[in-house]
Amino acid sequence: MKDPRIPFRNPFVALGFAVLFPGGGHWYQGRRFKATIYTVCILAIFIWGMVLGNLQPVYSQTAHADPSRGFTVQMEKGRPTMSLSVGFVAQALIGGPAFPSILQQERFRQDPGVVERLDGPLESDFQGVIRVRGTRPGSITRAVTGTIQLKPVKEGGSSLVTGTLEGTYDDGTDAKIDLGGEIRLGRQVFGSPRREIVCSFMDPENTRNPVGAVEGTVARSFINWFQAPRDNLELDRLHGTLGSSFDLASVFTWIAGLLNLLAIWDAFEGPAYAYGDEKPEDDDDEDEPGKVKDPKQPEPVPGGAV
Repeated sequence: MKDPRIPFRNPFVALGFAVLFPGGGHWYQGRRFKATIYTVCILAIFIWGMVLGNLQPVYSQTAHADPSRGFTVQMEKGRPTMSLSVGFVAQALIGGPAFPSILQQERFRQDPGVVERLDGPLESDFQGVIRVRGTRPGSITRAVTGTIQLKPVKEGGSSLVTGTLEGTYDDGTDAKIDLGGEIRLGRQVFGSPRREIVCSFMDPENTRNPVGAVEGTVARSFINWFQAPRDNLELDRLHGTLGSSFDLASVFTWIAGLLNLLAIWDAFEGPAYAYGDEKPEDDDDEDEPGKVKDPKQPEPVPGGAV
């Protein structure tokens, strides 16, 4: 039973606003006190979880690489196998703040996969290793961080690139590496701020002779990773970096979504109240002229006792 004292207006419109935004249905109904509580409290819990998890707790799908291909999800072509993230069922109830994950899911589905052609210059910070061919196993790799600059050999785009990697090795010495040849970039849309890259490493004495490759990651634009699907490797990285904080961040976003379910129901059906809150139907007729009082009804006693 809906309380007639509450201005519900159109309950289906209120339902729509409530689904779109925490407290939205109550703002539409003019129930400002409850609207403020729902909006502030639910969004505060959700945002707290997002900040605690480096803006990465919310995603709709988990991607799985094909082990027979030997590539990560970022380096695969086409759309990988995907499965629903169970936690997203609760997160989706927050409404608008979780909608980007649906958009990113569709963009991920349409992404062709690994990029093997550079259409314009690329400049980014780099984290990774160099792998030199023909060396002993003990000296085949060397960690390096710095700035990578690449450009296609041909104007308008090419699968061949030239560029440099300048930075420092893991022992603190300066690194300046000439790059050239083929390039492989991780898929454009993926739920990680870092994008995998592999590019040929040139012989310092012969810049046309590739003797190895640099393998690592470069920065991915915010719009291409925020709330996008990711794989188990990325989830392992998050757990390794954030530890239990990532699990706690996920729980906060789940709680926010479940709390918003209560707000959605309250906007559509109104608050629950106990029997006895409603006005008795015969209260107004009790003292009407000509009405015969039931002789079995006891007289009221001061204080409300019967």
